[in-house]
Amino acid sequence: MKITLKLLWTTLIFGCIQLTYAQNKAPQSVEELWRNYNPKSEPLNVEVLKKWEKENGNFEYIRFDLGQLEGTNKSASPKISAYYGYPKEAENVPAVLHLHGGGQRAEKSRVEFWVKLGFACISINWGEKEVEEGLPNTDWDGIAAGFLGREEGLMHWNDVTAGPNTLYSEPHPMNSSWTLVAMAGRRALTFLEERPEVDATKLGVEGHSMGGKLTVQVAIDSRVKAAAPSVGGTGYLHEDLWGLPHSKRGMQKDLEYYKQVVDCQSYWPEINTPILFLGSTDDFNSPLELVIKGMSTLPKKTENILVLAPHLNHRFTDNTDAARFVWMQSHLQGKVKFPKTSATELKLKTKSGIPVFKVKPDETSGLPIEKVEVYYGYSRDPRVRFFRSAIVTKKGNSYEAECPVFDAKEPLFAFANITYNVGYEIPSRPGRNATNSITVTSEYQAAYPEMLAEAKVKATEYRQNKVDDFKNGMQDWYTLYPTNRQHWFYSTRKVIDPSFMGPEGGTLKIDLVTTEANNKISVEIVTNQWLSYTGRRKEEYTAVIELPNKGLNTIELVASDFKTTGGKPLKDWDELTELSLQAAWKAKGKFKVDDRWSGESPELKSIQWVGGDYSKWRRFYPHEKRNDQSLQKVINFDNEFQDAIDQSVKLEKQDSSQ
Repeated sequence: MKITLKLLWTTLIFGCIQLTYAQNKAPQSVEELWRNYNPKSEPLNVEVLKKWEKENGNFEYIRFDLGQLEGTNKSASPKISAYYGYPKEAENVPAVLHLHGGGQRAEKSRVEFWVKLGFACISINWGEKEVEEGLPNTDWDGIAAGFLGREEGLMHWNDVTAGPNTLYSEPHPMNSSWTLVAMAGRRALTFLEERPEVDATKLGVEGHSMGGKLTVQVAIDSRVKAAAPSVGGTGYLHEDLWGLPHSKRGMQKDLEYYKQVVDCQSYWPEINTPILFLGSTDDFNSPLELVIKGMSTLPKKTENILVLAPHLNHRFTDNTDAARFVWMQSHLQGKVKFPKTSATELKLKTKSGIPVFKVKPDETSGLPIEKVEVYYGYSRDPRVRFFRSAIVTKKGNSYEAECPVFDAKEPLFAFANITYNVGYEIPSRPGRNATNSITVTSEYQAAYPEMLAEAKVKATEYRQNKVDDFKNGMQDWYTLYPTNRQHWFYSTRKVIDPSFMGPEGGTLKIDLVTTEANNKISVEIVTNQWLSYTGRRKEEYTAVIELPNKGLNTIELVASDFKTTGGKPLKDWDELTELSLQAAWKAKGKFKVDDRWSGESPELKSIQWVGGDYSKWRRFYPHEKRNDQSLQKVINFDNEFQDAIDQSVKLEKQDSSQ
């Protein structure tokens, strides 16, 4: 609409409370946006659509009113459906709001798990996908917010700019679905507050991926006493990563205003509740240095913890995943004292010229320490960085590890993971095993080239043909379903590390042991993942190999043995970002075979480079651009991003089936 210069005032309903804004002045900050919001001013009008009982609790499928919304373009009265559960005979129990991720639905199993732990839980179905056949669902009432209605223009709307189905016909934070869903989350907190079995002073919020971002947004609500976002909500995604021009996302319009009122970089400084961020070191949606940057803007008094799952993307280990639940048990149930962040130092000035990482594990919780691990890596882009496992030495109450560098003109990153025994079991949940332990991450350290130069750090690492001898098991890999005979998956980013990159003309040799003969394995390579800013795009190459022996099998492959589904051979080893193995029946497209895997999951014995010329090899850093004919003509970050979301959703479904 055309904005007049006169002081025209309009009365609007913002989420359930009447506010007054100048027509030519939308909110300019997160604080101003939510300042007068009252999520209790309109009745919820809760509908109980279904009830059932299980051994540990009572459960309901419900729907509640978001409240009347009035904008300059549209008005709406959305209804939000949800799963809700609480322990049988519950009195004054703490409660958790769960916010699902992209492409997902409200999770009945998540509610059931929290109930098993003694919490009430509500999981809202903000994405609008059907969860209960034949029963009323979330209805955004004609405004763009969920995951349905693409043709009608009703899909999730990131932007603050106006669209055909946004509330406002001018830029406004309530045009963005993020704000609308955050409002739904805060209304869900009101639902929990009003339940007779819930202690309204002990409310928490957690969410994954898109739900992680929403968790950061909802965490500014003063009723939240503990928050735990995962792999979403960093903020700063629209700024270049260090040393990587054009690596920022370009997915928003009216970006500066978006960053002021919607992006999480403007929410972190408003969070006063204790918050644990659960991340994975190679996550596509929450690049590690941006997690650190976002959390660094928290108010000084805000208790905060970082938990990182090494080598993983958008997933967690048993012990890192368990930390989120123990965090809530600590802050809402008082069941255990949660560890604090362990102090660290990255000492650059040493006699040997090799940096030394030092960590003093926090012991204030009284929980026994099971192990201390130190990880370090070099790549500028955290989404493809390989973190090496350092050799750790205990010295009194502290631990030390050398972190040798390959090139002093590149940065060095390091952290420690401390695993504690909590003294009781966190039960199994989809995709995760039961565990008595939690892993907590130390202070994160980064040293950039000018710091390394000033300290006279020496480049002592070197190229080597041994990729892995597996003497330390799979510590440099991530594995999915490793004991599942059909769905096992082994993968490493070690091949992007400069020490382990393949030589020109070299052969990749893999030794592995199988318990049955005549299997077929798919060896897969990903190149240039997340590196579209270099002028190259991600590509996937596959080689399907027969394993004739029961026992030791040896595979030898040259680069051209790997091909895309379109038949294009891999040119060389320079652009590898990931190496994976799985049963050939799970390969993609034309590479997939009918034969299922026979016997136990294979055991890797050795991976190395054989032959090849190291002397003529000019190392291209993954982030470097090339002025040659290998550049791709089609580069689309949005497509790669959507593929990553789809893969995550697929794996989460597979988790539930295990």
